[in-house]
Amino acid sequence: MKRFPIKVILLSLFIVINLTVICTFPTSMSDNDSEEVVNNLVTFLNKNDINVSPTIIDKETKKVSSATLQNFIEDRDAFAKNILGAKKEVTKNGETYTANENQVIFDGNKFSFVPKTPVALSETHGIDAVNASKKGKKIAAYYGFDSQNALIVSSDDNGKYHIFMTYTIENLPVFNDYMTFDITSDGLMGFSGVWFTQNSLGEYRNAKSVADALLEFSASKDKPNGKIEISDITLGYNIVDFDTSPTELQPVWRITLKDGSKYYINA
Repeated sequence: MKRFPIKVILLSLFIVINLTVICTFPTSMSDNDSEEVVNNLVTFLNKNDINVSPTIIDKETKKVSSATLQNFIEDRDAFAKNILGAKKEVTKNGETYTANENQVIFDGNKFSFVPKTPVALSETHGIDAVNASKKGKKIAAYYGFDSQNALIVSSDDNGKYHIFMTYTIENLPVFNDYMTFDITSDGLMGFSGVWFTQNSLGEYRNAKSVADALLEFSASKDKPNGKIEISDITLGYNIVDFDTSPTELQPVWRITLKDGSKYYINA
């Protein structure tokens, strides 16, 4: 008869117990006792060294779409000429376009505009922490980017404003579809990112519940070791393949930890 070491037996017992709890855990957020469901979930996660506040766990059933996006930049030559100035002579070296020492650089699907000196625009005049996001949206429109469905936030770095513009589908962010604009009162310092916009909306379905996503995260081999503190859980999308246009979106729950690291669970 084959004998197993006591450590193997204890480890197997621990896995079976946790799997039993996960399989029998009530995950429906539509139950009348949703508060109890959330509290039980938080207690279970705490016992597994995952700390999360019940206030950031959404109890409502969320809808996601099978939407597709298309690359905003269909013609790189035309895009670079438009950014650098249609009347200026533009030279091309590999994936770098230059006019008057200002550059548009492509790296895969990511693009960057790198001016030699800040570009003075009326939209940058009088920029401050209060109006930075609004001015960033106007600058995006000035360069032809569709920002109507964008979520825009800004940060102040001693007078240098970083404007983050994330594309959204029905108010849900596409996490890896974003641009960053750097602006000072002297003008636009440059911008970079990727930008895909809506091609089709598709059908809607119920998203995976927050409870299911958190339980899947707790069982994931990719999560960090030791105690974990979750600071935010947000539903959104990720672009699946940047080399295809139109491209499909994957609904995901983005779990952000206290240290800023992010993990994605398919929704």
